[in-house]
Amino acid sequence: LAEVVVNFKSWDTFLYTRSFTNVGSARAMRHVSKVLTYPVTIGATLHQYSPFTLGSGLTPEGLKSMTALRTTIKEHELARSEKELQMQQTPLRIFILGARAEAMLPPHLYLQLSYLLPSSSMMVYFVGPESIPTADETRSTIAVSPRLALKYHKGYFHDVIWNFAPFDPFTDVFFLFSPGLGHPKGRAGWQPTIEKLLETKCPIFATGFHQADMDNDVAALTEDFGGVMDWLLKPQGNPFASLKRDFGIRNLSEWAIANWGIYGFRGKRYEVQRK
Repeated sequence: LAEVVVNFKSWDTFLYTRSFTNVGSARAMRHVSKVLTYPVTIGATLHQYSPFTLGSGLTPEGLKSMTALRTTIKEHELARSEKELQMQQTPLRIFILGARAEAMLPPHLYLQLSYLLPSSSMMVYFVGPESIPTADETRSTIAVSPRLALKYHKGYFHDVIWNFAPFDPFTDVFFLFSPGLGHPKGRAGWQPTIEKLLETKCPIFATGFHQADMDNDVAALTEDFGGVMDWLLKPQGNPFASLKRDFGIRNLSEWAIANWGIYGFRGKRYEVQRK
């Protein structure tokens, strides 16, 4: 219900205020968090009661970007009582780049986004060479509800960017879940995509498997693009990381936790100065 206030402090408070009363054991929590970490991390970042605030890692530039997105969300809320205004809504576009496990989840799990932002129409785009929703690769769109659609594009974002242009910081946001931006085998491959992302001036949020993974990605971003980007969210632990440990995708000798940490950035904006 729209009037229910969701608490984003932790998994416990989130599940309680979302009435997940049947999650009563540590084992159940691990399984639930593993599949919900992707939609809930997105929802918690966009929501007006997000745990990421000016006092908790959000930078002044981050506040500007999130205010733009939340202005659109607020417009959706104000329009819900007017059918004509609802038909004129511009949907939120959520791009998940380098999609792997998050693209394989049962589509109905992304209804969490509709529960958290009940007045907004949303389109979630999964883009990446491993973005395959079903055995039938021709099925590229799934309508989960009247307000939520999932779209799958197999390929690299920088190669298919013109399928999505133009971009608007008031409606578009990007998520990169554990992308490995600083990994030796992935760094060069990500650079053309990051260049295009920064040109959009839209907010970009990324996660890491653990502290070292996140630090490595942040260091690579700073080295490669530090002069043309602004930080929106300082690197920090994600309250909606998976509680289940898995083997690392890139190194089977280490543990990995999906979305352990989170940070945000965006292409640098240049203010017009009048003399």
